[in-house]
Amino acid sequence: MRQFWALNKRNLKIYFRDYSAVFFSFLSVIIVIVLTVFFLGNVAENSILEPLKMVPGRNAAEDAQAVKQIVYLWTVAGILTISAASITHAFYANMIKDRKDNKLNSILVMPINRNLIVLAFVFGAWFASVIMGILTLVITEIIGLIKGFELFSAAEHLQILLLICVNSFVYSSIMFFFATLGKSESAWGAVGIIIGTLSGFFGGIYLAVGNLNENIVRVLKCFPFIYGTSVFREVMLKGTEDKFFAGLPGEIREGVDASMGTSLTIFEKELSGGGKIGILILVGILFCILSALILKVGKRKDR
Repeated sequence: MRQFWALNKRNLKIYFRDYSAVFFSFLSVIIVIVLTVFFLGNVAENSILEPLKMVPGRNAAEDAQAVKQIVYLWTVAGILTISAASITHAFYANMIKDRKDNKLNSILVMPINRNLIVLAFVFGAWFASVIMGILTLVITEIIGLIKGFELFSAAEHLQILLLICVNSFVYSSIMFFFATLGKSESAWGAVGIIIGTLSGFFGGIYLAVGNLNENIVRVLKCFPFIYGTSVFREVMLKGTEDKFFAGLPGEIREGVDASMGTSLTIFEKELSGGGKIGILILVGILFCILSALILKVGKRKDR
């Protein structure tokens, strides 16, 4: 166990000392916020407000403010998901560098169980992602307060924190798997560009699920991004949506949730929040197992 904590201490120190790596971890987050504020936000707001114009007795000003908050929180949910992917990717860049400098081989030839090495790297990436995820949540909540939005309740904060922990585990295990296959820093950098470019699309952030072709939606459901953003949205939007859709037919809320990716269906059955979390955890465990198998094969080749 002492070896486990020693590896974690080393890896975390290397990551947090590299300020450029920490900054670029946030780059995708910054891009999404800018896109939402200047381009995507108005489109999403109009798509929700349009059906309500025909409903009598609605307060247009209150509806507009509520929709702004819904769209903002909808985006924040996506930001928390893709930030976990970008942060864990940046964390493992040091592992790729260790491989290039032959430091990783020194760790692998130590009398340490390969499964423990996997857990140490995954835990370090998970811990860094959780810390940065909490920081991201704090920053987005401050922006929300400036915009006049309500803060989450204590219970909602606890749920969001638990989801950050689950989401961070998923991407720390996925990125470790790809890092075990990575051979050079340039190739790993290219992986980061791909992740930064596609994660927002796969998570249904740049475009709502309802605006996409059905076949494309099926493809998105093959990746964990969409489940992470969906379960975050389910928790973060519940309070605001309960007030906003009060007095309206349930079909309207169901239609909006389905269109914006808050609710997801598989085989024509709606997934519960627990079902989405279960999928995420299974994906994380699967990639941990695959990584351990790759390291074991590598150990045999080293002999």
